[in-house]
Amino acid sequence: MTIFSQQASGILKFGQIKPEFFHSERIKNISGDSQAAFYLIDKPRDIHSFKAVSILRHILQIKKVGFAGTLDPLASGLLILATGRATKLLDCFHYLPKDYQADVLFGQTSETYDLEGAVTINEKAQPFSRVELEKKLKKFIGIQEQTVPIYSAKKIAGHKMHELARRGQEVRAPQSTVEIYSLNIKDFNWPRLKLEVSCSAGTYIRSLAHDLGQVMGTGALLSGLRRVKIGDFNVSQALTWEELNAAKLAQKKQIPVKVIKLLQDYFFQKSKD
Repeated sequence: MTIFSQQASGILKFGQIKPEFFHSERIKNISGDSQAAFYLIDKPRDIHSFKAVSILRHILQIKKVGFAGTLDPLASGLLILATGRATKLLDCFHYLPKDYQADVLFGQTSETYDLEGAVTINEKAQPFSRVELEKKLKKFIGIQEQTVPIYSAKKIAGHKMHELARRGQEVRAPQSTVEIYSLNIKDFNWPRLKLEVSCSAGTYIRSLAHDLGQVMGTGALLSGLRRVKIGDFNVSQALTWEELNAAKLAQKKQIPVKVIKLLQDYFFQKSKD
């Protein structure tokens, strides 16, 4: 196990959430809504995030359902859903740090940076040692400019980039400022790397895999991804896909007052440390 980390700078932590937001009438009205609640779901691979919304609508008979942070169909893990007026808080989760378990495959590339796109094998890729990998990996810790994958839901002039790209339109990938707090090598056996990533909101793990492949001179793509944490919310608390029924949802739902307190503590009480 090899861990590279640094203390979070806090620069990217607070986003656009202001202290007065948690004392506004908008927030006070959430607690008075009997349909307002939060649910933690462990989304399986090969299922779209919107499928979870559809299932909750059907089981709970509630029209207003949303989620915080899309997981690609090829990714699994923690998905936070809200119902009723609780959906007004979903934007807050966007600014929380995220933890992922990533599978990186060296010696292969794709234009989507994962297995969704057509894969190109680099026949000239030369194996490298763990020591060589560790030297390069250290450079990815901290605040940095990251290129957003062209095949992503990021919008340009109101249009999702992946939709423009699939229409054959030229898309110039923007850059965004992100922060990677820690990288933990769980296992490395060329050409496969298992990596734990703790990062700020807006970080694309696909881009991290791609960029790592570039600096290693072999190319790389993301072959698997699992989100395990969003802020203090952990996938270990989540319902499995098989547990999505009325009884389990009622048992595991999180009331708005509790979640609002957790969010408020994160955004503001820790800022005084």
